Amino acid sequence: MDYCTAAISLPVRRELESGKQKVLFPVIDSEETDSQEEMMGVTSEKDKKLLPDRARAARDRANEKLVQFIVKAKGAENHLVDILSEKKKSQWLEKFQSSNQRMNFLETYIEDEEQMEHVVGYLKTVCKKMSSATKKLMLGDEIKFIFEVLIPEAVIFAIAATEKMSYEKAKVKYIKGPPVTRRERKIFDEQILEKKRLKLSEEAKVRKNSRK
Repeated sequence: MDYCTAAISLPVRRELESGKQKVLFPVIDSEETDSQEEMMGVTSEKDKKLLPDRARAARDRANEKLVQFIVKAKGAENHLVDILSEKKKSQWLEKFQSSNQRMNFLETYIEDEEQMEHVVGYLKTVCKKMSSATKKLMLGDEIKFIFEVLIPEAVIFAIAATEKMSYEKAKVKYIKGPPVTRRERKIFDEQILEKKRLKLSEEAKVRKNSRK
């Protein structure tokens, strides 16, 4: 209303009064619709105006259900206890016990750092409840054990429970990772290329200095 009554809008109002131009108001969809369209790869003028982190924000909201299930409802605790007491088999536990490699990077499915802190904090309390015999499963590295065994098992179980699917289907979804939009992938690729450029530039400087 302020714009329409201000002097700055006078040229626009004259065009409208002469009938030379039509007023087109934008259609605003919900955030859920925007996120769905972006994840489906729909390309339009509207998509170009979306903020780069819109899809990520939608994933964080969806993952909050997983965090609530794991941390507040303790919905995965019995499942974890069964694995720790070896009543259930776990491919993650078997892999952890057979691997001597150090932890470099792990996909945790949950991307938000604060959400991840809540999950890790809760899983630490689960580890404290373990018997001395069961603690031997951690091989002396609690953090590595949490990230390589407990987080995958807890998140997969939470996905299965909250999305009402089988454990196996939830495991496939976990391994596949969160859906990433083409724009996010492009931004990520650009960041990787920039890091490579910086690294090559630094190496070139080192070689140049070594020749002097």
